[in-house]
Amino acid sequence: MTFATHSRLRHTIQAGAMTSTLAAVLVSGAAAAATCPAPNSNDIFTLTLCVDGEVRTAGTNSIADVIDIISNESLDARFPNYDEDTSPGEFRLDVRGLPAILSYDQDSTKLVFNVPSLGINETFDAGTRDASNDEFEDYLKDNGDDILRELLRVSPIDPLAGNPASLQSEMVAGAFAAGVDPTYDTLAQGSSFGIGARFGRYSAGDYNQDVFTLPLSYAYTFKNYDKLIVTLPITYIDVDGAAAYRGNLGVAYKKNIFRRWAVTPSIGYGITGSSDLGSLGHIFSVAVTSDLMLIDKPKFQLSMGNMAGYYWTLPVRAGDYGVDYDLTNTILRNGLLLSLPWQKRIWGRDFSLDIYVTDTRFFGDELYSDNYQEIGVTFGPMRSGDKLAPNTSSHPFGIGLKYVTGDGDIDGFELNFGYRF
Repeated sequence: MTFATHSRLRHTIQAGAMTSTLAAVLVSGAAAAATCPAPNSNDIFTLTLCVDGEVRTAGTNSIADVIDIISNESLDARFPNYDEDTSPGEFRLDVRGLPAILSYDQDSTKLVFNVPSLGINETFDAGTRDASNDEFEDYLKDNGDDILRELLRVSPIDPLAGNPASLQSEMVAGAFAAGVDPTYDTLAQGSSFGIGARFGRYSAGDYNQDVFTLPLSYAYTFKNYDKLIVTLPITYIDVDGAAAYRGNLGVAYKKNIFRRWAVTPSIGYGITGSSDLGSLGHIFSVAVTSDLMLIDKPKFQLSMGNMAGYYWTLPVRAGDYGVDYDLTNTILRNGLLLSLPWQKRIWGRDFSLDIYVTDTRFFGDELYSDNYQEIGVTFGPMRSGDKLAPNTSSHPFGIGLKYVTGDGDIDGFELNFGYRF
């Protein structure tokens, strides 16, 4: 087998399309034999290389590095008797939690591709190993969507969806906050801007994710104290050394129905990508959030927030590769907020200690985690018990800490700070 497509595929990897990166890894990796153990390491991408009965293992946290591992030069160094055209062998790969196998028999031009969890077992035979590789690459261009969707189900670190650090979860939290965040109860008529900082660390499976977010927002409060809210959080994620990026735009209108009840419809768009993880996708959303003050006493307030949203992906085009996750989810998020007014004013302003719990559940297409719960505490502005009479004596500054746990061994925390002016 030769690696003539190596440079071209590396260029496509760096463009960030998942189907192209997967094709690069698997096409280049199909140079290897019979019995071969499954990869076993904590790296994001792990490989077992089996040639002529010899076994080598390798791992990396960037899909682009896999190309170097399985290049002719690297295989020659690992296997002194390796012949790129005739050697029998088998490659076993773990791609972010998705096992895949490629193999050639001795002196055979037939490339066998197997993904056990999807029931995929395909053979490509075009007369030469180079030509069989090309057939396999064409197959992935047209059939890679099933693999992408499977990654959402089995990978605990997919940047698009399936875990609390993903784009979809960020959009859900943003739509919910636009409806229930006590800060919006402190705004006088006119424009205001918000800026803050968030840091979260999440673990799932064998992986850790550090999430750094710069939340930007704008709000306009009308004379009837309805509010137009625009949010634009920008995020960088470190996944055990692999980098991912995302941004999303949310637009919401908080409508005061009664003095203790407001309803907030919202729409959103988000995009995420990672050349290290081999991921690129975008999501649209529509949601509606209810904010109801259940109890308003001098010593405490109890509020309930309820959100229902619909989230779906659209196709992405990157060169010759088309990416279509075809993901749709209905998501419910419900929570309770207990506010305890701070007894002393600070800087001449009112504050409160807020304790909250939320539950988020995903329905529709299967994801790695279909529910998670949050318990948090915030020291910040004291909300008003009357939606039509904002507490402008409160200070629009807050800091908070929350703990997250959920399905799929999800475990994590988040620190946050916010200020409006």
